[in-house]
Amino acid sequence: MRLTHAAIRPSAEAVGITFDGRPIPALYGETLAAALSAAGELTLRYTQSGAPRGLHCGMGACFDCLVTIDGRANQRACLAKVTPGMVVERAAPAQPAPLAPPPHAQAEEVACDLLVVGAGPAGLSAAIAAAEAGCHVVALDERDAPGGQYLKPLAASHEHAAPDRQFRQGAELRARAIAAGVQFRFGATVWGGFAADEIAALVEGRNLVFRPQRLVIAAGSHERPVPIPGWTLPGVMTTGCLQTLARANRVSPGDRVVIAGNGPLNLQLACELVEGGVQVAAVLEAAPFPGFRGMRQALRLAAGAPDLAWDGARYLAVLKRAGVPVIWGARPVAAEGETRFVALHASTPRGETRIAADALALNLGFQPETGLARALGCAHRFIDSGLGRLETVTDSNGRTSLPTVFAVGDGAQVGGARIAFARGRLAGLAAARDLRPGLEDDAVSRRALARAIGFQDALWRFFAVPEFDARSLADSTLVCRCEEVSAGTLRAAMADGAASLGAVKKATRAGMGRCQGRMCGATVARIAGAAEEAGWAAPRAPLKPVPAIALAMEKPEWLEGPAVQPAPILPAHRAPATGPAEACDVLVVGGGALGLSTALYCAREGLSVILAERGEPGQGATTGNAGSLHIQLHAYDSAGAEEGPESAAAQVLAIGPASVALWREIAAEAGEGLGIRTEGGIMLVETPEQLERLVAKVAMERSFGVDSRVLGANELMSVAPYLAPGFAGAAFCAPEGQMDPLRGLSALYALVRRAGVSVRGGTTIAAVVREGAGFRAETAAGGVIRAGQLVNACGPWAGELGKMLGAPIPVQAAVQQVMVTEAASGEIMRHLVLHGSRHLSAKQGDAGHLVLGGAWPGVLDAAGRPRNLRESIEGNLFVAGTVLPALAGLQLIRAWTGLNVQVPGPILGADARVPGLHHAVTFNGWTLGPVAGRLVAEGIRGGAGAGRAFSPGRF
Repeated sequence: MRLTHAAIRPSAEAVGITFDGRPIPALYGETLAAALSAAGELTLRYTQSGAPRGLHCGMGACFDCLVTIDGRANQRACLAKVTPGMVVERAAPAQPAPLAPPPHAQAEEVACDLLVVGAGPAGLSAAIAAAEAGCHVVALDERDAPGGQYLKPLAASHEHAAPDRQFRQGAELRARAIAAGVQFRFGATVWGGFAADEIAALVEGRNLVFRPQRLVIAAGSHERPVPIPGWTLPGVMTTGCLQTLARANRVSPGDRVVIAGNGPLNLQLACELVEGGVQVAAVLEAAPFPGFRGMRQALRLAAGAPDLAWDGARYLAVLKRAGVPVIWGARPVAAEGETRFVALHASTPRGETRIAADALALNLGFQPETGLARALGCAHRFIDSGLGRLETVTDSNGRTSLPTVFAVGDGAQVGGARIAFARGRLAGLAAARDLRPGLEDDAVSRRALARAIGFQDALWRFFAVPEFDARSLADSTLVCRCEEVSAGTLRAAMADGAASLGAVKKATRAGMGRCQGRMCGATVARIAGAAEEAGWAAPRAPLKPVPAIALAMEKPEWLEGPAVQPAPILPAHRAPATGPAEACDVLVVGGGALGLSTALYCAREGLSVILAERGEPGQGATTGNAGSLHIQLHAYDSAGAEEGPESAAAQVLAIGPASVALWREIAAEAGEGLGIRTEGGIMLVETPEQLERLVAKVAMERSFGVDSRVLGANELMSVAPYLAPGFAGAAFCAPEGQMDPLRGLSALYALVRRAGVSVRGGTTIAAVVREGAGFRAETAAGGVIRAGQLVNACGPWAGELGKMLGAPIPVQAAVQQVMVTEAASGEIMRHLVLHGSRHLSAKQGDAGHLVLGGAWPGVLDAAGRPRNLRESIEGNLFVAGTVLPALAGLQLIRAWTGLNVQVPGPILGADARVPGLHHAVTFNGWTLGPVAGRLVAEGIRGGAGAGRAFSPGRF
């Protein structure tokens, strides 16, 4: 329905749009979500499981309101503005239209004194302060006007004859910012923070890189998720979402609404709805009725901000006159409905109640948007309040642990608008003072900040609620809206051995969808027991999904990726060895796919095995890889094949198919397919000269019994019509394919434990020496393990462990990148696609997403953690775009990096220099892990093992 108001009226012409072929009346300038809500269309899409979804957050954070607009798939209805003749559909088309125009050759670089990310109260205040001090200020915001949630302006579809205080304040600040010379860039999505002076953003579809001297992050917050049964139903939305519909667009999704949660925002929304003609069934406030207990806080509120305190009293009076019950001490329990929301079940001091309504608004607090600050490496702290949250650590001016970066407003620490105004101004002045020495401090703003902090403290004491208990979530309750993961699934993963939040995510895919954990990250962290920043999932570029084609920019390539030096495996400190030593036949050091496989096959040979992993088994490159099952020789890892069929690189051809067969055996034992598909790998070439070299490569592969052949240009297009035209031909390797590394790791790990291997996560081997006929290993925690045989499966650190024993091997490390798009609406490709002269691997997973790799490099940050490079993301997407035209219609969801091994061919088997020492190290460790582990285990039992081609002795 459309709201009524004596002073607000439509000012835009009515335009016609269609939704799934049905005509919908709309107003030019309102959001698509508003037009559809006014027409009663609440179900906007269906998930892969067939569940209906609709508008939820209303601010572009949850990605639930996705629709197809004029052929462009997965557009956010809450941000898209109505245009005449717009064609909107729930389902994505088989061939989506490109999401962005072809990009320029390289990203445009924009220099400025100060870059402000976010133009809400804090960002506007910072930008104005710095600009009025003489700085060149650029402010970015994802919307089409500044103001944020608190100061959001009325949509262009309406005009207000008597705007209230918030509308007037927003207009005044916008005018002041423009007068001061602030340069606004709207429609701006910051997709990556690669350094304090390298902020990547898409601005109206164009890829820009901002190079500021100072950076203010004012990214705001999103509403805290309220995971109750039914919270994903169309018609269930956040309070901020419904307020945006009502306040900015003059629309309600129904005639009767119920509001539940905590805090004054719910009361304000209820009043705005009542004044617009909506029936508010009830407002449920989680805090207990204040009574005499609340009088002291009420007095503090009135002293700290009389105008806001008066607003609160007015809200209660308006609701009382309208007959709206305000029920204190009440909590939402479940949202009822099949295809849309129909009623709320709630617990109240008088017992459980059912309230029928057309829509439900939920707010139980806010979560800061810390993604950019965390991506840059700013220090954060865990706040153990409510659901729990991370906040950016800053000084009194908003300066973070990075001297040139400031973080202010609710995006740094949740505190409300008054605190945001004051902190924003102080940060803007501090940043300007760095560049324009001599600027005076603002004592008025500091006093205002102190008053605002006192007011906010009193406010949340007045509205105090019990802490969140993750145990209260029923197993059936969905926690991750994007991937449809329930609380029970998370708990089952933990019961199966996932000991960290990262492992829980990888085992369940929770937090890996389009919203990138915004709607579930805190809940998942609570269930997983994460109580510090290190336990939370790291932010990934892009920080929000962006059109993949918009970032596709050609970059120089290389023959061999740059090597890096990972942090030493040896701990800086270790406890003295105490207690009795444990004994085993085989100690495997390293818990990746290769170490786990070696342990598995050793145990199946009847050997007692301890596997020591300093982190959590399988949580490094094993689950960070792209899941390709490589067999044919690669452009960038097989140069040694030119040395002849006896080289280690060529000899890999003899074991690759056997390893894929072992993966199938592991899948059979696990009782599920693990996403294994071997429908062929295609290696593309662009020129006749490259095709000639491909013929020689295929001949060598066939000499090892690999089913490989050359495809000419015409045959290639008949086999793979999804490819871009113009390739000279390709090699087709029939047994190549892909699998899901997350499911594969879970299956392998379960078999290892079932075989009786004692797996020791969080166990660093600090020292190891020969002792008698075996080895004595001491752990960093002071434990002692005696083993007859030792397996070095340390991956990038294998050279370090070998050197510790006097048996160095040539192992280097490389940071390599993998990317994934959103799921396509249908099947694009069945093959694994490689490029013969460029760095690319591409495949489509079972869920429909494209996985892109090809060994594009990342870097190690100051803490030794792998990080993405912007140039690698852009270059990888450029190559993928030249191969797969369908990429133009897809969003990039995330890019990540892993620390991979660089070796001149596998190093497998006994080291003659140290009796009892065996190495298990190889590139392409995912594909080759099972067969390499079995060969090493066979050698330990006195069998033929890996043979001379892979022997450490060849060095």
